[in-house]
Amino acid sequence: MHNLILNAQTLAPDVPFDVRVKAAASAGYRGLSIRPSEYNGALKQGLDDAAILKLLAENNVEVTEIGLATAWLPGVNGQAGVDADEPTLWHMADLFKPRQLNCAMWENQPLPDMIRGFGVLCDRAATKDLLVALEFIPHSGVRDMLVGWKIVNGAARPNGGLIFDTWHFKRGGTAHEAITTVPSEKWYTLQLSDARDVPWPEVKEESRHGRLLPGEGVIDFDGIIGRLKGYGSKPTISVEVISDTLHRMDATHAARSAIDPCVALLERLDVKAPWWK
Repeated sequence: MHNLILNAQTLAPDVPFDVRVKAAASAGYRGLSIRPSEYNGALKQGLDDAAILKLLAENNVEVTEIGLATAWLPGVNGQAGVDADEPTLWHMADLFKPRQLNCAMWENQPLPDMIRGFGVLCDRAATKDLLVALEFIPHSGVRDMLVGWKIVNGAARPNGGLIFDTWHFKRGGTAHEAITTVPSEKWYTLQLSDARDVPWPEVKEESRHGRLLPGEGVIDFDGIIGRLKGYGSKPTISVEVISDTLHRMDATHAARSAIDPCVALLERLDVKAPWWK
């Protein structure tokens, strides 16, 4: 087993929860990142919370991350909330006791509002012993690493940090030298996928349908991972290859196809994925 996390979106959205867990275990993942849609899907399958936990334990897989929280500004539904799935996310936090809540912000919002809202979200998540990992996404209100760090740094919460998605970093166009402006301990998760040389006309569509396996594209993994490793950053590592090609495969084949090049990359760079416990 490798200390790698299978991101929910690497498998097709209609993959049943039990198949998802067994595919992750078969391919050698240790963790899962899941959304309310996967949890609700398990309930629709007829699995209750006890059966879900039993399934995870039997396959030696744990839910490491939950999300994606996308509406956390003051004034949303009268408070600094999470989103329409808020009750489910907090229940998932109690049930799975994961490491972190992942979040993003789709709309463009004033930076001071995002800083305040992120701080409130961190404080609420702290009551569940959760880290809060903010993801910068080129087609979102947090368009690149520099904006993401302004929010996390401005909020100044001990449980607030960033997700380093290699695909988003590439398409965001931030210089590699900027990586080390973020304190090493504030990189919570590294998400691995590759990008083609020529972007699609719509970055959002490429992000959701056309990512590549590490080694198939042009991302400088040596430079990125080398910088993270060089100044002592030890994020957990997630495999997030959102690809129509993978989604057409059966879940076991897709999970294996996604993890193999990631394992090979990390072994070549002499990086052992850490675990959070």
